[in-house]
Amino acid sequence: MKIEKRSGPARAGKVDKTRPKGAPAEARPASPGGADRVEIGAATTTLRMAEEALEAVDVADAAKVAAVKNALDSGTFQVDAEVVADKLIDTAKEAVKKPAR
Repeated sequence: MKIEKRSGPARAGKVDKTRPKGAPAEARPASPGGADRVEIGAATTTLRMAEEALEAVDVADAAKVAAVKNALDSGTFQVDAEVVADKLIDTAKEAVKKPAR
């Protein structure tokens, strides 16, 4: 196998041949007062606002929660063993399918 020489530098961009090897390419001016500066884009701001709005949303069905609580308190809550068993089997199947980390 023959290896051809490259016609130009391996990396893109202009090569500064006057800079000594290992010297920094460009010095960045320090921000006023020596403090760092962070800019947050519009998409990030929108995402943060959406997350805050979602935190305020109640995801539980209050009526169903109240009904289950009343059934538990009165001792009339019935557990469907077949449904519980099916859910356990489904959970075990999913656990087996997932690759080990």
